[in-house]
Amino acid sequence: MSPLDRWALGRTATLVAQCDAAYETYEFHRVYQLCNQFCSVTLSSTYHDILKDRLYTFARDSRGRRSAQTALYHIFSALSRVLAPILVFTADEAWSYGTEAKDLGDDSVHLQDWPEVPVEWLEPANSAAVDAVIALRAPVNEHLEALRKEGTIGKGLDASVTFTGDAAGAEMSALAALGESLPEMFIVSQVTVSPAPGAPFAIETKPCETHGLVRCPRCWRWVEKLHTTEMGETCPRCVEALETPNH
Repeated sequence: MSPLDRWALGRTATLVAQCDAAYETYEFHRVYQLCNQFCSVTLSSTYHDILKDRLYTFARDSRGRRSAQTALYHIFSALSRVLAPILVFTADEAWSYGTEAKDLGDDSVHLQDWPEVPVEWLEPANSAAVDAVIALRAPVNEHLEALRKEGTIGKGLDASVTFTGDAAGAEMSALAALGESLPEMFIVSQVTVSPAPGAPFAIETKPCETHGLVRCPRCWRWVEKLHTTEMGETCPRCVEALETPNH
């Protein structure tokens, strides 16, 4: 699974443990606070925001899309059961639609065991690297917003990002660990990591047009070259998606 999907499962494992402890001491308000924070920040503002491109544009059975769906399945399963004691009817309805595709199925969420989190979900090194990169999303977005105000880009996908700094620095180490996942993490078309011994960490953003790139009409990413298919010209990644059966 991708580093981001593994990170999401790690966050889910932490949520389950924290809610378990809160239920044991009858701190139901604490469960609500933890789940609300998890849904609004971890999922909506971060994970789901990053994940949309992969779910919408990758081939149906591609490894990246299946990785995301696997994580989402486990998150749904755990969150539904954690919320069940305090969100009784809504959790049961969600569980029924998620497991049996109908309202009020036979296998109620209230008949399920408490979620047990596999120890493999807890990956401190991966979580630390992803957290460090997520922390860079705010300053990167500030740079992108400046380009939007100048009128040189519309969406983040219209831009490229270059990071420079000493390879031993915390930020550069985290960026190097995520490698090919970086454009997805920052929702841009291109990310370059350029180590420079002794240099301070710096972020530079530019419109993709300045690199001579062209935009794919299907996924809106900017790439070096488009390829012709029966459905028109698209980027290599979209070619693969469109030519895959049942895409």
